[in-house]
Amino acid sequence: MAEYAYDEEGYNFLYFVISVLSLCLVPITLQSVYSAWKSARSKSEQNLCPCDTCQNERTKISKTQSNRVLKQLFKPKYLFLIAGWIAVALLAYQVSFAEAPKQHWDPYEILGISEGATMPEIKKIYKKLSLVYHPDKAQPGTERESEEQFIQISKAYQVLTDDAVRENYEKYGHPDGKQSYSMGVALPKKLVEGGNSKFVLAIYACIFGLGLPYYIARWWYNSRRHTKDRILNGSMRVFVKELKENADFKALIRILAGAHEFAENAAPRAGEEKILKSVDNTISEELENRFGEKYDIVNENTPAYRRKASSLLYAYFLRQDFNSKGSESEAQALLQDQRYIIEKSIHLLQGLLQIAIVKQWLGVASNIMDLQQHLLQATYPGEQSVKQLPHVTTQILRRYYRNKKKHIHSVQQALALSELERKELLQPLTNEQYLDAIEVANRIPKLKVNKAVFKVVGDRIITPGAVVTFVLKLQNTNAVTAEDTKKKSTNDDSDDEELLDEVTGKLKQEEKESGTLPLAHTPYYPGEKKPYWWVFLGDPKVNRILVSPKKVTDITDEQTVQISFPGPPKPGTYTFSLFVKSDTYVGTDIQQDIKLTIRDKSDLPPEDEVDDSISEPEEDSIAGQMKLMREQGISGALQGGQKPQQGNNDDSDSDSSDDE
Repeated sequence: MAEYAYDEEGYNFLYFVISVLSLCLVPITLQSVYSAWKSARSKSEQNLCPCDTCQNERTKISKTQSNRVLKQLFKPKYLFLIAGWIAVALLAYQVSFAEAPKQHWDPYEILGISEGATMPEIKKIYKKLSLVYHPDKAQPGTERESEEQFIQISKAYQVLTDDAVRENYEKYGHPDGKQSYSMGVALPKKLVEGGNSKFVLAIYACIFGLGLPYYIARWWYNSRRHTKDRILNGSMRVFVKELKENADFKALIRILAGAHEFAENAAPRAGEEKILKSVDNTISEELENRFGEKYDIVNENTPAYRRKASSLLYAYFLRQDFNSKGSESEAQALLQDQRYIIEKSIHLLQGLLQIAIVKQWLGVASNIMDLQQHLLQATYPGEQSVKQLPHVTTQILRRYYRNKKKHIHSVQQALALSELERKELLQPLTNEQYLDAIEVANRIPKLKVNKAVFKVVGDRIITPGAVVTFVLKLQNTNAVTAEDTKKKSTNDDSDDEELLDEVTGKLKQEEKESGTLPLAHTPYYPGEKKPYWWVFLGDPKVNRILVSPKKVTDITDEQTVQISFPGPPKPGTYTFSLFVKSDTYVGTDIQQDIKLTIRDKSDLPPEDEVDDSISEPEEDSIAGQMKLMREQGISGALQGGQKPQQGNNDDSDSDSSDDE
């Protein structure tokens, strides 16, 4: 007969709850700890820009990190972790003091004797206990307890005095012999007794009837709302609808401001109209005074979030300070929204770029790449890119122009000046600030095309329809010494065919040994950025991308890039434009013409004739010896391979017979 042990006290239920919570908490906690450790480690290993401007901006951002940490703690994930581990600790504490229910009935323990007790000892102890717990001998008020105890004593005595029953107990642990047991984990009585059962059912209904379906539905809804690149579908619809082939900088800003991410996370707050209007007025004055441009204020019929995003983007390019626009709290709130918009815009630009690449719009794709550069450097299109350097302002450049009648536009122009001229250009700066500017200037990669050739594997000329491999050698001249440059220029005189042969075998090894570039100088961007470049081919005459952009990173010395694409279908000489565009720095791009010559297939050299006839194996070769062994036997092959004539064979046979 089976026995069911019911956990009425809820002792095992505590262990059940701890186990379930641990199964959920441990993986989530380990993943969160690993992510935090990886993030901290990567930050400690990053080669950050050490200039004063970057350090000051990092300090400003770090002051707001405490608020961000608090916001992170109030997210459902971290609230669940905190509440879950508190519950596990409380349950573990309660379990440590709880007593396990006794499920095993032991007659020896009831009588208080050892298992080897003899029959006289058992009878003696039974009589002694009977005098104490017999109902007739019980003290007033203890009759019920004495009766229950006496029943147990009598049952234990009967088991131990019956030889068959005692043998069953000692063998199987039960008076009736071998039994099957089952254990049930029940809720504690306090939770299911009386009116508490309604609350328990309500909790179960909330967790499994509402909470679990809601979580699954929310996950499914969020996954359906985003593209594979984690951009809202609504934003991509706006981009596809509004992006045109002739979109310039202002049009791209207007399109970018329509992203639905800004409506959800950076929507205008109550009372922000006044400070945003002040920002628009300052933008209008700056554009008129500095660039002679008119600021097209967004129409009032446009959604408020688009107007706000557009204003904050222009304010960022012009490096406006919000502290003078309103109260400190309003300025800080607006700055937080601006940081979110700028950081998110870098990600959203990838969606715009994908659309331009699919439609092969060269001009728009190039403008999107330029816009990313300006977003990372907080510069407005048309102004001097040398303002990327720390402490360099418009006033410094104007003063130098008034004195020297010479414009300095790019960082490379500043580096090309003599030491005396550079100090004169940056004269208002202190010695520390001057060193800061020069260090950042040398930190900005300067690429040079060492070689750019078209090749077809296995052929010396390129024919119509062939798969062409474009091989490009890029050198970072800011990262190599003069001796290295001389050595590389000597190596560049090698044959183009050898270059193509080296690419396939050495490209991966070259990438491993090239090292990594330091993080970019982006003081106004609310994050850290590792620079990379887009390499692609286009035709500006027809405004088309011919070969899709390929990302290249970590050009610390020299790196070889190869891109394969189907060649033109007709013979002739085609002039393409090679584009090497930085995603981080303004004024460092490369654009140069490169020619591709397609020749007719008749110009291919004749193929070498292949003799497909099977020649006879030479007699001194292994194949020849095998042939002789088949034709003459082993002895013939060993005698030098002389194949006797038919007549000689007959004579020898006759001689042999005569001798016999």
